Amino acid sequence: MLRRRFTFQGTVQGVGFRPAVFRVAVSLGLDGFVQNRRSEVVAEVQGENRAVASFLETLRSRLPKAARMETVRQSDIAIREDGRGFFIRESEADRYSFPPIPPDLPLCADCAREMLDPRNRRYLYPFITCTQCGPRYSIVERTPFDRENTSLRPFPQCPACMREFSDPADRRFHSQTNSCPECGPRLSCVDAAGMVMDGDPIPRAISALAEGKIIALQGIGGFHLAADPSSPSGMERLRRAKERERKPFALMARDLEEAEALCVLGSREKELLGSAECPIVIAPRKPGAPSWLQKVSDTETLGVMLPYTPLHALLFFHPVSRVPYRHLVMTSGNMASEPIITDPGEAREKLSDVADVFLVHDRRIVFRTDDSVVRTGASSGTFLMRRSRGYVPRLVRLSSEVKGIILGVGGDLKSAPSLARGRDVHLCPYNGDLDDPATLAQFDATIDQTLALYGAAPDLVVHDMHPLYRSSAWALERQAPRVAIQHHFAHALSVMAEHGLEEALALSFDGTGYGTDGTIWGGEFLHATRRGFTRLGSFAPFALPGGEAAVKHPGRIALAILGADQGRDIPGVAADQRPLLEAMIKNKVNCPMSTSLGRIFDAAAAVLGLVETVSYEGEGPIRMEGVALRAASTGSEPEALLPFLAAPDAERRFIIDPAPLITRLLEQQGPVGRRALLFHECVAVAAREGARRMREVTGISRIALSGGVFQNLLLRELLIPLLIQSGFEVFLNQGVPPGDGGLSVGQVWYKKD
Repeated sequence: MLRRRFTFQGTVQGVGFRPAVFRVAVSLGLDGFVQNRRSEVVAEVQGENRAVASFLETLRSRLPKAARMETVRQSDIAIREDGRGFFIRESEADRYSFPPIPPDLPLCADCAREMLDPRNRRYLYPFITCTQCGPRYSIVERTPFDRENTSLRPFPQCPACMREFSDPADRRFHSQTNSCPECGPRLSCVDAAGMVMDGDPIPRAISALAEGKIIALQGIGGFHLAADPSSPSGMERLRRAKERERKPFALMARDLEEAEALCVLGSREKELLGSAECPIVIAPRKPGAPSWLQKVSDTETLGVMLPYTPLHALLFFHPVSRVPYRHLVMTSGNMASEPIITDPGEAREKLSDVADVFLVHDRRIVFRTDDSVVRTGASSGTFLMRRSRGYVPRLVRLSSEVKGIILGVGGDLKSAPSLARGRDVHLCPYNGDLDDPATLAQFDATIDQTLALYGAAPDLVVHDMHPLYRSSAWALERQAPRVAIQHHFAHALSVMAEHGLEEALALSFDGTGYGTDGTIWGGEFLHATRRGFTRLGSFAPFALPGGEAAVKHPGRIALAILGADQGRDIPGVAADQRPLLEAMIKNKVNCPMSTSLGRIFDAAAAVLGLVETVSYEGEGPIRMEGVALRAASTGSEPEALLPFLAAPDAERRFIIDPAPLITRLLEQQGPVGRRALLFHECVAVAAREGARRMREVTGISRIALSGGVFQNLLLRELLIPLLIQSGFEVFLNQGVPPGDGGLSVGQVWYKKD
């Protein structure tokens, strides 16, 4: 006889893990128990040596789809004589670490079948769940993950649900989110005034969509605004209300077949669409797509996702739908620049001018989560553009422990703070840009909620060194010790944190970051350790005439790069404005200096005539990448249109002049796509050459790529093979966005002393 204790960490609560342990133990004839702790699950099994020895292997083979065993500790302990079978012991919160809270999970196939089965008692029930699907993170108030610690506490299970919950043979055995029409939650359909509309809520909403109206529906982590993409009036109204002139909307397709009808999907894109994370996947549009799709996205790509809640699925598959929808625009339910709305009252207050019908429920959303956004490439793998539902609160595992509890507050764009303790980092969901007061208030609330959830108080707060960042001002008001680190250094550290690197070279390319010299950086070649960095190179500094006005009107950036005294016409620069702009550049009036590669991308898009006035962040580069992806490469390496110049200071070994390349784009004739591809190819070749020069100085071949520019799939696909062929070991962000949404992970990896 043998008794063995197992301690499991990972995604092991709220995903049917304890029922799986129970079934395996019983099938092997073992006595003992399994129990949720605050940070882990503990199981003790006792029986014949052979049965105990096979327990873990058997459990791995029968693990629920949503569960993840990241660490397993085991030890043999004393035999107990009070064996009485195997049971699930009441949860206990006796240890402190970061609890293993699972992400929200999409509707599983079993629940989808039950929901559409007229013989099932949950027929058409929009909150159907089991151990493998439904809300998790968005409803948790405390840990361990038990029903009484969630916003389902006000909904006691009815006798029928309790029988399922208590039956080891049932699929809903110990399902903490178990519910049905008898015990709730419940759905209502209300108008903009808050009056409940008669009849079944979902058919009312489907009818509204058929009339070209817009509905606001309360999902797992917040509200969506849904519209029929083929309705011109509905789409125009949605764009007007959201102040979204051209920025693409996400599209929800009924199933994978319908997604494939609109997008070019490889095996990895299909896998992501059907994954437990169920994100928005950015994919190329198919040629010959329907004309209405232009109102959804006028770029070469489309963000598409599949229904991931029962409510979404019922909008497509409810039997009353006379003309079943194949696609619906499904965009965040918020006003421009504000956080996604979670409260029905606030939704009616803020969205009444755009939404005609509100589908709301009485299950409170504790943590808001927007939809996650991903891309994937053949050479560069899958990367997150926005990390939220499905990925949060999955912990980022570090290779070594940090000292104390560290809070990284990130930056002001794509705000997402991080909390680190031991070897675990909790990266909060995407919050938005802190320029908006509502988003700033949500930033504060998110940190408070996260600290409360984990019962933590930071020993150190790390923030960006930008003196005007709102996140930095917030950090400076805290009582805990504080430290500021440079923006692009933090980008490099975010990759180093994910891969356990203490030292690396880094290409840190983005749009805007405050440099140590007081200028705007963004095209940086760094030698980084956890304690600091050396700036070995950059792109050559250029002026931004009018500051933010130059970002909005990128022809100004092209004018500054090319030189104010050159005579060529530049798209987007009006003749009557030009003398003033040239005087500003010459006299250095309201012209902050920048080395930003993101801004060079903007200038290139402007001279190619792809964008004149920017209506959303990254519009020019997105359009340029799209047309370049459709162009055919010559197959040969481009000439050196980004020459390396002598450095202007002792630290930098080189600077890269963008002027010759922008000049070529402006003067060269031929297809726009080919010229756009040339730009990407030249940037990739120059980045490789800069990496080689850094290696000559340092002897280091490990290189980290991070920053918002590395959301450009084409640049990644061009550059990574070049670096590998040159003998570099390339490291990329994996579970953390390369843009500012991952900045805080780099901040907590910083080693102060």
